[in-house]
Amino acid sequence: MALQTLQYVELNLFAMAILFLIFLNMRHQNSQYLTDQKLFLALVAADALLLFFDTVLWFLDGKPGNYVKLLYIFAIVLYNSLNPVICMIWYFYVDFYINESKEHLRKMLFPLLIPVLINLVLSVASIFTNIYFVIDENNNYDRGNFIYVLLGICLLFVTYTSGFIIKNQKKIERKEYVCLLFFAIPPAIGGIIQFMFYGIVMIWICATISILIIFINIQNDQLHRDYLTGLYNRRYLDHYLQSKTKSRNNNLIAGIMVDLDSFKMINDLYGHYSGDQALKYTAQILKNTFGEKDFIARYGGDEFVIVMEINKQPDLEAMIQKLQKDVSLFNLQKSLPYVIKLSIGYDCFPTGAGITATAFLNRIDQLMYLNKRKLSVHSSLDKNCGAVDGT
Repeated sequence: MALQTLQYVELNLFAMAILFLIFLNMRHQNSQYLTDQKLFLALVAADALLLFFDTVLWFLDGKPGNYVKLLYIFAIVLYNSLNPVICMIWYFYVDFYINESKEHLRKMLFPLLIPVLINLVLSVASIFTNIYFVIDENNNYDRGNFIYVLLGICLLFVTYTSGFIIKNQKKIERKEYVCLLFFAIPPAIGGIIQFMFYGIVMIWICATISILIIFINIQNDQLHRDYLTGLYNRRYLDHYLQSKTKSRNNNLIAGIMVDLDSFKMINDLYGHYSGDQALKYTAQILKNTFGEKDFIARYGGDEFVIVMEINKQPDLEAMIQKLQKDVSLFNLQKSLPYVIKLSIGYDCFPTGAGITATAFLNRIDQLMYLNKRKLSVHSSLDKNCGAVDGT
């Protein structure tokens, strides 16, 4: 039994070390965290606490003494009370990641607190009524007759969160959808094993695996993402383009610079929220137009860059036409007080040496501004001639 305890303690310590490394990787010197980062760190902290209390329970089980018994009971109550809390935090993380609304979190807080509070009352009551656990005269732990109530509350949270993810899958990218949905699987497997084979504890070690997967695929990925649009950011664009030009294959590398026209006017007339929405709409149009293998980034402000591999120059022209068509289709389908108009500059990266990634970005940026001035001139001529711009 001592060897088994030592093995579980070692596994728990290893899992806690992983969580600590995740925390160090996310730690900001200025302590300024976004809401989803705060919720993710709360998830890390809750799992670490559960692993800690699980380790304490292994140490105390079967140890003699009244003080040990009191400490054992106190640790079990805290451990049982925390079980649904981590499930609730997981829901809040998913909810905010999908909806990006603190107001919606506040609306959901009270309904979700009800099962957590019920579990807290049952956990404390178990000291006197043996609902969740029994501690015999030798300080050995045994399950209570109604431990399935605790398992049912946790399962309720997990099921509800999984259903929420499935219902809102269209709001997030497929990679994020798969990662979020997969989160519940390792702890669920660990919980089933733990329930079927008494004495085996795997659930929170498995939860650490899920947290690590989320960190690698979502949280850490946000270092390269623009928070507003979900596209890659300028920093990662520079890195990607430099890497791409150094390890190019036989295909051509094409770059497209896109500018959202009249962005300042949208902000001034309709407010900054509408301006943010216009940027999100533009990002969505770009994601719908270009393929999964194409690199799309927010260059800064109202400018976007697409980097793609093509076989020949006409392929780039075809994509520009497709983009223009998709913009027109969006404006027809969306009932907005403004229209989305884009100025576009594009070119292929020269195959010869002597031009850097930065110089190439500057070139397509200049081409984009030439296109913007040309559109401005045409717009002025149209107004003078009494024409209506239907794009």
